[in-house]
Amino acid sequence: MKVIDEHLEEVILVALMALMTALIGGQIFMRYVMQASLSWSEELARYCFIWMAYISVSYAVKKDVHISTTAFVSMLPPRGVIVARILSHLIFAAFALLVVTEGIALVQKLLNFGQRSSSLGLLMAYVYLAPVVGFTLVLFRLAQRILIELSALKREGTE
Repeated sequence: MKVIDEHLEEVILVALMALMTALIGGQIFMRYVMQASLSWSEELARYCFIWMAYISVSYAVKKDVHISTTAFVSMLPPRGVIVARILSHLIFAAFALLVVTEGIALVQKLLNFGQRSSSLGLLMAYVYLAPVVGFTLVLFRLAQRILIELSALKREGTE
């Protein structure tokens, strides 16, 4: 379980990047060496990139390297910094929850419509599932970050 917690996003991102690289490399080889183009490889590489983008948001939250503005927060006392970080995590969690709930509704509509991609014939619901999966992982990682901040707040209070 600990291995999954520590490396889930990394494994998914590496696999998607490797697949995307192979697809694009194969497409270049087919187009310029074999003088024949693959009709589906560009579409699949694009979908891999979309999934990578959403999974990488969760990875950034896990590593605490997502974009943040610290000009105001850095002027606060240590307890204030921790409280501000918890508040920002909660606001981000509210946004992530909105993305997940609206994403689920959209995926359900796409499943009902049965819309498929042009080259692969893949159900578009699978592509639109990327933000749902990515931001569900974000919610999990934000909960972990909040617990870390709460324990830091508790330690700060006892010192």
